[in-house]
Amino acid sequence: MRRYGWLVGLVVFAVVLLCARQLAWLVTEWAWFREVGYPQVFWTRFWARVAVGLVVGLVFAAGIGINLLLVQRWASRRRWRTYPVGWVGLLLNWLETGFRNALLLIAAAFGVVTGVAAARHWELVLQFWYGFRTPAGVADPIFGKDISFYLFALPFWRFLYDYLFAALIVALLATAILYGFYAFADTALAGRYPTTLQGQVRTVLAYMTPLVRAHLLTLLALVLFALAGHFRLSMFELLYRRGPGEVVWGIGYTDAHVRLPVLWVLMGVFLVGGVLVLWSVRARAPVRAGIGLAIAFAGAWLVGTFLPTLFQHYVVKPNELAMEKTYLTYNIRMTRVAYGIHNTRIVDYPFRGAVTTEVVTRNKELLDSVRLWDYRPLQDTLRQRQAIRTYYTFVDVDIDRYWVGGAYRQVMLAVRELDVEQLRPSWFSRHFLWTHGYGVVVVPVNEVEQEGMPVLWVQDIPPRSRFRELQIKEPRIYFGELTNHYIVVRTRQREFDYPKSATGGAGEAMARTTYRGRGGVPIGNWLMRVAFALRFGEPSLALNRDILPQSRLLFRRQIHERVRAIAPFLLFDRDPYIVIAGGRLYWLMDAYTYSDRFPYAEPATWEQTVPLEKGEVTERVRLNYIRNAVKVVIDAYHGTVQFYIADPTDPIVRVYARIFPGMFRPLSAMPKDLQAHLRYPANLLQLQAERLLLYHVTDPEQFYQQEDRWAIAQEVYGETQQPVEPYYVMMRLPDRQGSSADRPIEFALILPFTPYGEPGKERHNLVALLMARCDLPNIGDLFILRMPAGEQVYGPAQIEARIDNDAEISKDLTLWRQRGSDIIRGNLLVVPLDGALLYVEPLFLVAAQTRLPELKRVIVADQQRVVMDETLPKALARLLGQTPSPPPVAPDGQRAPDLMALATEIERTLTEAEESARRGDWARFGERFNRLRTLVQQLRQRLSGATVTEPTSPR
Repeated sequence: MRRYGWLVGLVVFAVVLLCARQLAWLVTEWAWFREVGYPQVFWTRFWARVAVGLVVGLVFAAGIGINLLLVQRWASRRRWRTYPVGWVGLLLNWLETGFRNALLLIAAAFGVVTGVAAARHWELVLQFWYGFRTPAGVADPIFGKDISFYLFALPFWRFLYDYLFAALIVALLATAILYGFYAFADTALAGRYPTTLQGQVRTVLAYMTPLVRAHLLTLLALVLFALAGHFRLSMFELLYRRGPGEVVWGIGYTDAHVRLPVLWVLMGVFLVGGVLVLWSVRARAPVRAGIGLAIAFAGAWLVGTFLPTLFQHYVVKPNELAMEKTYLTYNIRMTRVAYGIHNTRIVDYPFRGAVTTEVVTRNKELLDSVRLWDYRPLQDTLRQRQAIRTYYTFVDVDIDRYWVGGAYRQVMLAVRELDVEQLRPSWFSRHFLWTHGYGVVVVPVNEVEQEGMPVLWVQDIPPRSRFRELQIKEPRIYFGELTNHYIVVRTRQREFDYPKSATGGAGEAMARTTYRGRGGVPIGNWLMRVAFALRFGEPSLALNRDILPQSRLLFRRQIHERVRAIAPFLLFDRDPYIVIAGGRLYWLMDAYTYSDRFPYAEPATWEQTVPLEKGEVTERVRLNYIRNAVKVVIDAYHGTVQFYIADPTDPIVRVYARIFPGMFRPLSAMPKDLQAHLRYPANLLQLQAERLLLYHVTDPEQFYQQEDRWAIAQEVYGETQQPVEPYYVMMRLPDRQGSSADRPIEFALILPFTPYGEPGKERHNLVALLMARCDLPNIGDLFILRMPAGEQVYGPAQIEARIDNDAEISKDLTLWRQRGSDIIRGNLLVVPLDGALLYVEPLFLVAAQTRLPELKRVIVADQQRVVMDETLPKALARLLGQTPSPPPVAPDGQRAPDLMALATEIERTLTEAEESARRGDWARFGERFNRLRTLVQQLRQRLSGATVTEPTSPR
C-alpha cells in the first residue's frame, strides 16, 4: 500500500483541485448568509437539496441498477456451462465481471444526473411537508378540496410521478435491451447468429424463459400502474386549463361530463391492464390477449382525445351559455380571489360635470399636492443639475410622501449612485477606492422655480435639507440599484467619499472615508481571501497587500440580487424605492408569493429581471395566484435585509414562515417611521387591472357576452400614445355615497379605464377609475369609481385630442417647436374632486443643445374647457374664468406675502452661494450669484409696482 501512497495522494490533490472552485463557492456562500443574518436559510436549503437529490438519485440508480444486475445474473447462470475450459473461459468471465461493473457505473451515472436535477425542486418537497396540513380556508367547487392541496400537495405528487415514471421507463428499456444483447451475444458466441429479421425475432423469443417474462412483465405492469396515477392527477389538473374553443378557465361542462368520466375510465383501464399483465406472468396469456389489451389502451386513448372535442363542438357550443353558466361563475369567483380583487369595492361616482369654484375652494389643500413633475423629464433634469460629477447618476425617480412642516406632502426622491463604468477604473480602484454613492435629492411634486426648474428640498453633496424631517445623517449608498461589483473595505487604502471642490482632482479635492458599517464578510484570513479569489476568478484578491486583518468584502450589493439570493422563492417588485427615516436611508421593496396552481383562475405572465453576479437576464413567470405578502427593508449603508409579513392570511407565506423559522417578522415589528412609507405597488395594480378589465363583471351572462369589457386608458407621452401607467396621487377617498368632502387626504394609486374596442374602433370615454389605498391601516383596499353609464365622461385620450385641437395651445406648441425645442407632454392625471374630474398635464420644453427639461406650462381641463398657463393656480383660475387675485395688501401698501416669499428665496440662494464658496465650488457659486442678482432685480421691480412673473413660493 505504501508503494501506491503517492498515487493516492496525487488523485486526492487532483480531485481537490478540480472541485476547488465549487468548494470556494460553498464556503463563501455560507459566509455571506451568516453576514446577512440568515444562516438557517442557507442550511435549510442546503440540506433540503442534498436530501432530495440523494433520495431521488439513490432510488433512480437502485431501480435501474437492480434490474440490470438481475439481467446480468440471469445471463451468467444461463451461460455458465457454455463457457469453454481454459484461458478463453477465464477471459470471458473477466469480461463479464467488467461488464457488470460497467452496468453499475451506468446506473450510478443515471442516479447522479437525476439527483442533481431533482435537487432543484427542494421547494416542492418542503412545501408539501409543511403545507399539506395547513388549510387555506377556501375549497374548490368541483372536488371540494382545500386550496392548500393544489398549492402544496398536487405539485409534489406530480413531481414524484414524473421521476418515478422516468425511472420505470428507463429500467424497462434498459432491461429489454440488455436481455436482447445477451441473446444475440450468446447466439453469436455459438456461431448461430441469424441473418434474417424472422430469425432474430425467434432468437429473442427463445431466450424468453419464464424468469425473463416475469421480469419484463412486472416492469410493464408497474409502468401501467404509474400511468393510472397520471390520469388521477390529470383530473385535478383540469382546473388549470382551458381547451380549444372553450370559454371557461378550469373545468367546464365538457370537462365535467366527458373528460372526467373518460379519465376515470382510462385510470381503470390501465389499472386493470396492470393487473392482467401481472396475472399473465403465471397464466401465460396468449398473444391475442396482449393484442386485445393494446387495443383497449388505444381505444381508451382515442376516446379521451377526440370525444371531448366532438362533444364540445356539437353539443356544448350550440347551447354554450346555458351549459357553461355554472362553471363561468366558478371561474369568475376563483380568479377574483386568486388575484386579490374579490374585495374590490365598486362605488358609483356622483359625476356632476365641470369643475366649479366651490369644488376648488373645498379641495384647495388637495390641489396643493397635485403632481406636476413627471419622473422621466425630472430624472434628466436631476442628472444635469445634481449629478455633480460625471461618475454620479440617478437610476430612477421614486414617489413617496412625508409629513413636512406640519403638512402631508407628496415628494419625488432620486438616489445619487456611483456609476463606476464612467470612470473606467483599474481593478484596484474599482474594488478598493470607488465604493459608494452619496445622498439623495428630494423634490416637491408641485413646486417650480421661475426658470422651470424643480425646487430642491434636499440637494448637493454633502446633502443639505430644508426641513428637519428630511435631514440625512448617513448619506452613503453602499447597497443600491447600481452597485453591481464587489468591494473591499477597511483596508490600508481609504475610500473615495465625495468631491470637495469643483476641480474634482486628487488629493485635497477628494474627501476620504472608511466603511464602519455592519456589512461584509471578514477576509483577513488568508484562506478566505483565496476562497473569494477562486469564486470571482481574481488572483489579485489573494495577493493584494492592502488587505488588513479587519478588512471585509462586500458583495451582492445590488439590492435585487441581494434579496433574491436570500429568498429565491419570492417574486420581487421591479421598482424599489428609497426612504429617509431617522436620518438614515433605507430601500423598501415589495415581494410577492405566487403559484400557477390555483383552481379555476385565469393565468397571467409576470416579467421580471433576474440579477446575476455577472449581468442579468429577463424571465417570464406564469402564474394564476399572487399576493403582496412580504415587505422588504434594506439598509443602504449596512446592507441588512429584513422581511416583514404584510398579508398574514396568505397560505404560502405562512408555509415559508414554517420552513424558515425566524426569517419573517410581523409587520407590526417594522419601525413606525418606515411603516409610514409603505405603499401599494404599481406593478401589482397593473396586473390586477388587467384582470379587472373583464373580471369586474360578476354576472356569468354578462361575462360571457363581454358587453362591459374595459381597456386601460391611453395618453400621450411626448408625441407617442401609450397606455396610462398607474400613478400615485394625494386624494380623498369617497364614502359609500361617493362623497369625499369630509374625508382626510390620503396617498393613493390610480389607473383609469375606458371601454374596450377592437383596433381602429376604440372608444376612449372614461368608464371607471381603479384606486388602491396606500396608508396604513387601510393599505391595499381597492376601489372602483364607476362613472355614470348614460353620460359622456372624457377619458385621457379624449382630453389629449382636445388639447391638440385647442387653437391657442396648438399655436404655442408649434412656435416652441420652430425655435428648436422638443416638447414633452407629461403624465395626464385624472383627479376626482367631489363629483367633478380635473385633468392635469404638465408641459416640458427641452432645448436641443442642453437636453435640460424645464416645466414651462400646466394644462388643465374639465368636461367643458381646456386651458394652459404657467402655473397650476393660474391655469385653474383661467379654467374657472377668473383673473388671478393679487396677494393680500399689507397695511404699509406692500404685497407682504409675495415679498416674504421672495425674501425667503433670496435668503436661501445667498446661503447656497456662501456654502459653495466655502467648498471651493466656484462654478456653483457663480450660478447662485447670478440667480441672486436676478432675484434682487425682481425685488426692485416689485417695490416699484412693476408687473413681473412671480416665482413659486417654496413651502
